[in-house]
Amino acid sequence: MTVWNSSNAGINIVDFTAAYVEQAAYIAKENYEEERGVVPTLPPVDAFPNLNGFAENNLGVAAVDGTDLLGFFCWFTPWENHFGLCKGTWSPIHAHGTVKQNRVEIYDRLYQSVAEKLVSSGVFSHAVTLYTHDTAANESFYQNGFGRRCVDAIRETVSIAAPNCTGVTFRQAEEVDAEVIAEMSNSESAHLSRSPIFMPCLTTRTTADIAKAINGNDYQYFIAHEHNRPVAYYRIHKTGENFACNDNTMMNICGAYALPEVRGKGVSVGLLSWLMAWLRERGYLRCGVDFECFNFTARKFWLKYFTAYTNSVIRRIDERS
Repeated sequence: MTVWNSSNAGINIVDFTAAYVEQAAYIAKENYEEERGVVPTLPPVDAFPNLNGFAENNLGVAAVDGTDLLGFFCWFTPWENHFGLCKGTWSPIHAHGTVKQNRVEIYDRLYQSVAEKLVSSGVFSHAVTLYTHDTAANESFYQNGFGRRCVDAIRETVSIAAPNCTGVTFRQAEEVDAEVIAEMSNSESAHLSRSPIFMPCLTTRTTADIAKAINGNDYQYFIAHEHNRPVAYYRIHKTGENFACNDNTMMNICGAYALPEVRGKGVSVGLLSWLMAWLRERGYLRCGVDFECFNFTARKFWLKYFTAYTNSVIRRIDERS
């Protein structure tokens, strides 16, 4: 079903179906390689996530010129309480893309069409992950009312120059550290709930939760230890917020906190440098991190040591429309 036509460009916007999956995967890979050309630390990727599911939920659209696919825009099935109290959805970096030529116009028209689908279904919160250095895509979404919320960044697991932290040691956390890590983790959540971030703290981590994670296979914790107590930690995971994070040469930081009294003393940098060496010794060549860009403390820290490669942007539609 054609939902938009531009006679001067010869472009039609149609529903995304299984017929476009192969061409869409090719475009998605080309877009990834564009970003990888600017951020060569990104891992090579041969197989992209399967797009067939997006052809089945009837939310995606495609920009076509005859039989040629010029762009596509797909979304996960919406869910309630999406960054708030309304229904929303997300389009990850592999679920949309366009050819290089006329990228701003193609994205403008794709979003015009797909937003009509979403809003008519009561989906008012729209999140999209874009490549940081894709200036045309970012221009389209910023002009269409989106604002940046999250960032994915990456670095090689090479050493970092860190100040000498007298009396501080670094090590992998043990179960005995669970209570203090739980306290720091809850302090991290409390920090995120305050201005200007305003991410509500909806759960509390217990000592048992942290002990289970330390003894499990999914998450690993690393601590800076000063005078017989942990004063900072990082949490890492095998997977991250996008397909590139899942490369077997990469680990991802998904939590971090330092006690106020040790901030500015180089403890977090020292722990990060130690962690890079720990990862390199185990064959990991890359480390990723994701953070909220409106957490300016985190933004300044992470972008000093990591290179951004995605921006996640979001638009909240006025429900009264």
